[in-house]
Amino acid sequence: MDRPGAQSASGSYIAQAAEGGTAIVATYEVAPAPPPTADAVAEGKRVLARLPTHAVPAPATLPPQSRMPLARNRLFTGRVPELQWLAGYLGPPGGQVPTVVLAGLGGAGKSQIASEYVHRYGAFYTGGVFWISLADPATAPHEVVACGGAEGMELRPDFAALAPAQQVALVRGAWQSPLPRLLVFDNCEDEETLERWRPPSGECRVLVTSRRSAWDPTLGIDVREIDVLPPDDGLALLSRYRPPASPAENRALAAIADELGQLPLALHLAGSYVSRFKAAVTPDGYLAQLRSSPAVDHRSLSASGISPTRHIQTIATTFALSVDRLGDIPTRRCLLHAAYLAPGQGIPRPLLLSCLGLDGGQDAAMDLEEALQRLADLGLVQMTSDGVPRLHRLVAAFVQDRLGDAESLHQVETEAWAYCDGHGLGGTPATRAVLEPHLRVLAERALPRRDLVAAGLANVLGLYLRRRGDLDGFVPWLQQALSIKEEIFGVDAPETAKDLNDFGYAYLGGPSRALAQPYLERARRLWDPHREATNLAATLDNLGQLQIGSGRWELAEPYLREALDIRLRELGPDTYPTSVTIANLAQIAAARGDLATATDLARRAVDIREALGGRCDPTSTAWSHMVLGSFLYQSGEGAAARRHEERALELYQDALGARHPRTLSTATLASCHALEEGDLTGAARLIEISGVCGDTVPDEDLLAAASGMDLNNLGFALWRTGDYAEARRLYGMALDLLGTSATTLNNLGMISERLGQYEAAAEHYRKALASLGDRAASRPHPALRARVLNNLGVSLTLGGEPDAGGRCLREAWEIRRGLQGELGRDYAVTVRNLGLVAQQEGRLDEAQNLFEHARDLLGQPPDAEYGRTLHLLGELRRTRGDDAGAAADLRAALGSRTATLGADHPDTAVTMQALAVVLLRIGHTDEARDLLQKALPVFERRFGPEHPWTRELRAMAE
Repeated sequence: MDRPGAQSASGSYIAQAAEGGTAIVATYEVAPAPPPTADAVAEGKRVLARLPTHAVPAPATLPPQSRMPLARNRLFTGRVPELQWLAGYLGPPGGQVPTVVLAGLGGAGKSQIASEYVHRYGAFYTGGVFWISLADPATAPHEVVACGGAEGMELRPDFAALAPAQQVALVRGAWQSPLPRLLVFDNCEDEETLERWRPPSGECRVLVTSRRSAWDPTLGIDVREIDVLPPDDGLALLSRYRPPASPAENRALAAIADELGQLPLALHLAGSYVSRFKAAVTPDGYLAQLRSSPAVDHRSLSASGISPTRHIQTIATTFALSVDRLGDIPTRRCLLHAAYLAPGQGIPRPLLLSCLGLDGGQDAAMDLEEALQRLADLGLVQMTSDGVPRLHRLVAAFVQDRLGDAESLHQVETEAWAYCDGHGLGGTPATRAVLEPHLRVLAERALPRRDLVAAGLANVLGLYLRRRGDLDGFVPWLQQALSIKEEIFGVDAPETAKDLNDFGYAYLGGPSRALAQPYLERARRLWDPHREATNLAATLDNLGQLQIGSGRWELAEPYLREALDIRLRELGPDTYPTSVTIANLAQIAAARGDLATATDLARRAVDIREALGGRCDPTSTAWSHMVLGSFLYQSGEGAAARRHEERALELYQDALGARHPRTLSTATLASCHALEEGDLTGAARLIEISGVCGDTVPDEDLLAAASGMDLNNLGFALWRTGDYAEARRLYGMALDLLGTSATTLNNLGMISERLGQYEAAAEHYRKALASLGDRAASRPHPALRARVLNNLGVSLTLGGEPDAGGRCLREAWEIRRGLQGELGRDYAVTVRNLGLVAQQEGRLDEAQNLFEHARDLLGQPPDAEYGRTLHLLGELRRTRGDDAGAAADLRAALGSRTATLGADHPDTAVTMQALAVVLLRIGHTDEARDLLQKALPVFERRFGPEHPWTRELRAMAE
């Protein structure tokens, strides 16, 4: 029973009344904020529609009611592509709450990019911009509530007096309105947090920064991986802190940026350091400090100055936040073993599996993927665009310092050594290119220990460098490997045989091939012929290749025969090493002029390698097809040769890419042979691949890695286009690699001949003949010898020595008749050139008969030699006063040369000039002048404006 005078109230609120009175409590539901007006929504959409996506706007004031706690960083540098990408996803037309994530390593500048976007594009979101830190999900409600109060949207006058749950509900309700707004969720690291705070509908756009790159597809998120700064932007950022006072300081700042891996946080800290201590620390001095000890531990990379994003200002702590969350041991091992490999480089999964001591089975692959995904979620591992993992160099240094141990390092080194030796040396150039950076880092780290692992890594790295044509780089690594073995086992110990063999092998095929012999001979003596027969066979094969490269064919054959006997006995007839020796014996047979035997042996090598399939380096298979095609072509079997050339081209395209010098040179040769066969459609397709109608020359870095013969073949492609200057440059590069090469010297002679420099041409041809040797018993390379003799004969004849020229041409005629018979195209060319001798000596009837016979032998396929024969025949008729016959032959020559060489080729222009001379004589002045005007720019570009031929043509045209 109520006591008289007691107070009473109803509801859940405290009421107070006077004694004996009644307290009345009125309760209200929390009303939502008033929705934006239709005019405000329409205006917001009109403004958002003007958001630029292809140009970055200037910084502007943010809309009223925005919550942006970060001021703009005036030192912000670069990132234009990232800002434009954000604009493309966060502008109109919108959709179901467009959401993007800037993902990447801690310190990569994700929040900086988001902040810069806000300050440059925020004005286009009339509903406001709201920056919410989600680094700690527990504080997220406070961040959200701050968006609705007096410093944000001011949703209600009494907003501050409401309960937190009511405040959150009001803010989330406002975010679902049709008014465009931008929400920035900074440091959001898990899907649950994002899903909780992202509005389910409305016109908000959401920009997330996170270390996590993989998100559930059902969230409908677009992710942009944020990489480190490009080198130019990294240097620009450092220069804003400390402008360089000299070119030397500029170079030092660029080196500092490289040393720090272009990581924006590290550059900010380093820039603050060199700026603050400008009087005491020079850029060079700071660079030396960074290199003298782990950069991550340097005092400059701890807290320094003001953080533009209010984040942690120390590299080590930034990384430790992620490392401390690793959890399970397998993930830690994966990170540590990856950290011992090359920082910043993609790590092939099979290599990482091997370094972890795991097999390549499905379970191991799945375990690795789980570990990599966890590391990617923590921002410790970045995934390239094609899903390959890599570590930033500062992360790698931090992990080695905090988690590293000698046992793990030893496992990585030994497993990587075995993997790179087996899969790299037996794989493709592309495989070796991916593995080489990791092999180099491991070898450089191991070398000071001078143990067997260091020797093994150095040996394999040296062989990698030799395989890609680094003729200077391979020597010190192979020398180090050999010297370590000699220190451990003694000079000429059997354990050094492999290193001696490899050192000798590396010199083969280069200008210093003579240096190979002492290494190979020492290895040969050290191999045990019973226990190490297969290794002995490898050394014998290398000795054979050495003699082949030196032109001593008769000395090469015994080595190769012995090697083949061992390989057939120990390995069998269908193995790759056996095919190598067979291919080398094919070269010896060809050098003797025995094309039938050479073709049979080359075909055996091709069949073995094709049967091996993926177990054989496809570039080796391609090379064997090219060798076989060459023998078939010399034998007059052009169609069969082309099939092998096109198979080689297919293999090179797949293994090396369409623009690799070897691919281009193969396409060039195949296109030439297609033209000779009269297959204009096939030739056009191959010409398009080779680029002889456009920019044939690859990038300089590819040229630097090209072999001598690749450079020679590319030079030949340029010669066909009439770009004699560039062709001559590539031929010079080829000679630098090959030393004396008869093929390349012959090609240089052809350029000089086309420029009218007959003495220089003859000198090149004589050097080519000297390089082939003149041993009467063997006369190696008869087909090449005949080609050089043919060309020397032409240059001597045109240079005023028809008697000497005739002797050379008659010798070439004999060789070519013996190789191809009297119906071969090369034979026909020499017949025609003997006509030049007869013409020079005044035997014009004989000259005309020889030209016409050559024309008939060459037939109708409009190749370059057919066109040249018609041109010479027309010139002869003009000399004899047969203007009508001359005009007919020269018109036919012009049609042939235009079809096969193009209107822009100098040979075509020469025929234009010759035809114009005849037309002027018979009164066809307008046509003649038209031809001269077309020929003149070609002469000026190809021969040079001051060449005598160009001056003569210019005078005629005027």
